[in-house]
Amino acid sequence: MYSKLSIVIPIYNELENVKNIVRQLDSIGKDNFEVIFVDGYRQSDSDLLRDIIGPKYKYIRSGKGRGRQMNKGFEMAKHDLILFLHCDKTLNLHQTFLLTILSFDDIISSANRGVEFGCMSIYFNDSRILMKICGFMSRFRAKKRKIAFGDQGVFFTRYAFEKLGGYKEIGIMEDYDISIRAKGVYDLVQIDTRIVTSSRRFYTGKGRFNKPPLTDIGILMVMRDMQVFQRAYRRGIDPDIIVKRYYKH
Repeated sequence: MYSKLSIVIPIYNELENVKNIVRQLDSIGKDNFEVIFVDGYRQSDSDLLRDIIGPKYKYIRSGKGRGRQMNKGFEMAKHDLILFLHCDKTLNLHQTFLLTILSFDDIISSANRGVEFGCMSIYFNDSRILMKICGFMSRFRAKKRKIAFGDQGVFFTRYAFEKLGGYKEIGIMEDYDISIRAKGVYDLVQIDTRIVTSSRRFYTGKGRFNKPPLTDIGILMVMRDMQVFQRAYRRGIDPDIIVKRYYKH
């Protein structure tokens, strides 16, 4: 039976987000979870981050790259149920993170019902129709295609994560990759608990359409590109090439 949860948060160049997270973690009156911040890391702010996180939560450093960071966090986790949360530098994560933390009892309950690999039901904090469609498509993909991305609050039992070999330490698509490898072994289960996230990944800097205020054209461009990158990965294109294409936009 599972009773405690390890939460692994890869961070890179996001001092203000970490401040917000720590403030809200400190206000939660529960002790059945641990939090491990894994820094990518920038030498210039590592000491300050360590001071902000304090002794209550773990702060470790690794090489840059979410796959590498999350694997390192897993190695340090002391509990047998692990939740991975992404924390991008452009994301004001504190509200999303709090909603997730307050729902972690649902994650523990699902693991005790036999879920070895799961995610939450994602919604965007954006009222535009296209963003509602994006949320629906993400939930549909998780439910029907058994594929989840990191912003959906992915969790594993220790046994399942080890059997899958952890995340590939590649520059992009590490979450997509592990979902594909898990098929037929530990098919993803999407639980009803909601995770609310921002539309941050739609602000990719691709010209005037993808800078605040985000336009419907910009949203459609990102939706298209995500499909293009997924197909490229399935075709065996080197992830380093996909990364260059992603950041070139």
